[in-house]
Amino acid sequence: MISQPLITLALLGTNRGGSAVPPPPDDALSEIWQAVDWQNPAAAVLHALALTRALQHAGNRTREAPPAAGPAPETSAITVPPAAVDAARRLLSGESPEFLPEWLDQVIACGKTLPARILPEFLTTATKSPALRPAAATLAGERGLWLARRHPEFSWLLESTTPPDTAWDEGTPAERIAWLRHTRTTDPARASTTIASHWKDEDGAMRQAILRLIVPAPHPVDEPWLAAHALGDRRQEIREAAAAALASLPHSAFRQRSLDRARAHLRIERRLLRRTLVVNPPNAFDPAWTTDAIREKPPQGTGEKAWWLRQIIARIPLDDWPILLETDPATLFTLPVDPDWRDTLLLGWIDSATRLPHRALPDHFLPFLAAIDPWPFPTTAKIHLLATLIEPLDPAIRFPTIERVAQALPIIHAIDLLARIATPPPTGQGKKITAIIDQAIHGEMAALTRPQARALAACLPPDAIQGRLELIAKLKEIPTAVESFATALEFRRAMLSHLTKP
Repeated sequence: MISQPLITLALLGTNRGGSAVPPPPDDALSEIWQAVDWQNPAAAVLHALALTRALQHAGNRTREAPPAAGPAPETSAITVPPAAVDAARRLLSGESPEFLPEWLDQVIACGKTLPARILPEFLTTATKSPALRPAAATLAGERGLWLARRHPEFSWLLESTTPPDTAWDEGTPAERIAWLRHTRTTDPARASTTIASHWKDEDGAMRQAILRLIVPAPHPVDEPWLAAHALGDRRQEIREAAAAALASLPHSAFRQRSLDRARAHLRIERRLLRRTLVVNPPNAFDPAWTTDAIREKPPQGTGEKAWWLRQIIARIPLDDWPILLETDPATLFTLPVDPDWRDTLLLGWIDSATRLPHRALPDHFLPFLAAIDPWPFPTTAKIHLLATLIEPLDPAIRFPTIERVAQALPIIHAIDLLARIATPPPTGQGKKITAIIDQAIHGEMAALTRPQARALAACLPPDAIQGRLELIAKLKEIPTAVESFATALEFRRAMLSHLTKP
């Protein structure tokens, strides 16, 4: 987009680059280009670069002015009662925000919607907290879309709409992602071809948005552009996302190369009547590995061989390892490993799980991580890591996994994990979580901070709230953290009652 003469002038400096005015990079800038004060060369170059960047962001096609804002659309949906609105305002103001996801879910479950007067506040909060967006989008309705078309900060709502066929060329970034999501469902080949033909012209933010859509469920037709464009992108985070997407394609050339590399350096052997995971680290860096976004230079404090091996391991989704090593998931993480390479193997597995948590064998890998003692990585907090890997799991397996992991931890670490997740279990689940919280009430909760105690109150099943309040009332002494826990439970009980009354 930036013209060669302008690049030359910017690099050489106005003292050495000559006095000639560089031509505009596009005819759309011709008029305003002449208005730049070229008598002040240093300032003029900065203005010219800014104009060029603005054109790049806007695109080459001139858009029509948006239509004048008409009145917001009417709705016949029943809004939540005033008491529930008051609770919502308290949640939005920062009081017990950990209950906001449950409040939204309950509003959806009871078939009601948000009153117009608090909808902008909810959308503002959801803009800052992407985890709230699916529920907020469900409740926003046409009024929310009306706001999103007029306020760019809410444009993420448009990603779930069905856009016109011109949206890719003429729409906002959110409308373009909506078009891509819709087209990937109806015509994956067209979506793939469109991405490939426009990739080099997209900015980094749009490339990342495209990959966020692709990585969880890549299609075989995505392999060519992922391999040819995204895997060699100048941004490391984009290269890593492309590698994760290609690793998820069963028949991709990337996946086959990754498996072949792993087989060259890891295998199971029988030694002294025991099956052992044998590690043979690479002796030299193969330049061909850079094609698959494997980096040669290790971070400070990490050996070269360990760094290369870690990346080789991380390129393979965890649920591929039982097939690769011809073992079962329950056995995989219990195999003896050479102590010199145990941490490298574990770091590679953690990297893989972080990139593709839905393929990380959560029934086996997460309890395995929880049981490691002592934890070998001082710069990576185990509880934070566990919470990060649990959060994106589907709710159907998330809570059984939470219970299994929590039971493998010391009680104080278990309640720390629950407080970080701060989500109530589905109906009929949560008995083991409740038992852990009951144990904490009798002594271990005192070590928690007030925010942690309030977050822990979000982890109980709704039908267990009253019993916990009665249990606390019988305590002879109530520590500060337990008091905060009880106060949050009282608020939650009242909040839920507003949405369950007929």
